[in-house]
Amino acid sequence: MKGVLRLALVVAVLVGGGCSGVPRSSRPEVVRTIVGHESSAAAELAPKPRDEPRSIVSGFLSAAVSSDARHSGSRQFLTADAGGKWQDSAVTILNDYQVQLPDTRGDTSTVTVTGQRVGQLDARGIFTPELKDVGVGEMQSFSFGLIRTNGEWRIDHLQPGVLIKKADFQAYYSARPIYFFDTTESILVPDLRYSALRDEGLAEWMMSQILAGPRPELAQTVQNEVPDQVDPRRVTVKITDHITIELPGASQIDGLGRQRLAAQLAYTLGAIPFSSPSLTLTDSGQAVDIPTIGTMFNAVKFPGLGPDSVQPAVQPYYLRGGGLISGVDDKPVPGLVGSGGYGLTSVALRRAPRGDLRVIGVAVDKLYLGSSSGPLSKVDLPRGGVGRPDWLPRSSSAFVGVGQAIYRIGDNGRPTQVSVPSTLGGGLSAGDILALRFSPDGVRLAVLLRGVDGTSAVWLGSVVRAANNISIENLEPVTPVALAVTDVTWSDATNLLLIGTRPGDEQRVWSVQSDGSYLQPRDIGGLPRGLQGIAAAPGQDPLVATAGPAIWVQTGVGWGSLTGTEQTVGYSPTFAP
Repeated sequence: MKGVLRLALVVAVLVGGGCSGVPRSSRPEVVRTIVGHESSAAAELAPKPRDEPRSIVSGFLSAAVSSDARHSGSRQFLTADAGGKWQDSAVTILNDYQVQLPDTRGDTSTVTVTGQRVGQLDARGIFTPELKDVGVGEMQSFSFGLIRTNGEWRIDHLQPGVLIKKADFQAYYSARPIYFFDTTESILVPDLRYSALRDEGLAEWMMSQILAGPRPELAQTVQNEVPDQVDPRRVTVKITDHITIELPGASQIDGLGRQRLAAQLAYTLGAIPFSSPSLTLTDSGQAVDIPTIGTMFNAVKFPGLGPDSVQPAVQPYYLRGGGLISGVDDKPVPGLVGSGGYGLTSVALRRAPRGDLRVIGVAVDKLYLGSSSGPLSKVDLPRGGVGRPDWLPRSSSAFVGVGQAIYRIGDNGRPTQVSVPSTLGGGLSAGDILALRFSPDGVRLAVLLRGVDGTSAVWLGSVVRAANNISIENLEPVTPVALAVTDVTWSDATNLLLIGTRPGDEQRVWSVQSDGSYLQPRDIGGLPRGLQGIAAAPGQDPLVATAGPAIWVQTGVGWGSLTGTEQTVGYSPTFAP
């Protein structure tokens, strides 16, 4: 039996979240990391008596990939005073680094480390990307001061935080979604964090993140099912053949609240690599019953709550000659919409409760709304460039960008301008919104914005619902301006696919996580030049439109024709959930 792991967080107040009937409160402050287990590679590192200053600094940096208790491996290379003061909670990720030759004068020495920043992790594992160039910043210097004590060199002065290479970040750190419910409490929303912890340390850390609540950008759009009054110091995680969470007061939560709490725990902790994904919730050592499920549960017990829950009716579509074509049989949908009577240039679709297909389509500078069986109604919009529209998931509302404004289109066909932060386009000259893309959970909106100077970037905002009003808050860029993006889509609730071009390179398909991490080109084997549009959906192979026009689908060995013929003629691909 593995031991009980106690959550020793320093938390000011538990974040607003809550079960049914439990009041919500303010956001916490987490001020330290959680104990974990060191990697076998880093555990072998230790300073040697004859190590020179440069070797000491190199050893310190190499040991930093370890996730042991407070980076004890790295602290071996520090003086006792520096080891007591050094704050290791933040992580700076460099594309690579070089340890320069030391400047040694007697018993003191200075070693400079240089590298280009690609991102930063804060104490909660939240990633912030570098947006200069194509995700790689300018060369930076980090200074380490050393002294010789008892004949051995040790680091006595250094900046707070850990420095690691991008390769080590990718090798040792994993994305760990922390799940919270959306404000309607109908679907779980992933909040990406990164950790190098494993096993017990990882389970403890992930539970601490649930207790601490969502990242600031999601504070208005999600809620925590953990009661506010829970004392995190009394919460424990015990691992045997399953995971047991001792949560004082859990038995007092009403039945629906216990179900939601169990779902949140199951999706978060059940993703830990482990022999069994099952969990049990206890209160004062007694198993808590989850209505309709029992005392043992996992994510499978909560179908349909995951943000990427696949709907069997999801099908591909695209345009040809201004008409809507089904990707299942490469035939026009019945009616005027399929025949090309509206001359559509881009389209977004959703399946209505009755099964009919709802269409929001652009024809150059006009917007049409209605059923695929027709007729469509023209939407009266202010003058300006009309971007590619999208439907808000689990809603009857469509959204479209006109210039730099966003409009919500209801069933009545009337546009209502949506409130957005004044920072939208802050890094670009005033231009146009090229496309809007909602995440599958409906909590985030990707905005593709192009400046008048031709630069473009993907911005990500939070969808805030208040009564009958919807606003977009906390819009921040997630791709660098140097990467010229021409289209964007979501492949799942945490990953975006882009069509983009970096300076001096050909146009490619790129992927990036919703927090801006892991920006990287994808394989384009089999795709001709002239990428023009991209579409994806959870559980579906992505589609790309190229000049021609033609539609291509990603396969296990590259890209091929969607319908199996030599060429599938079409443009503006999309999926209808």
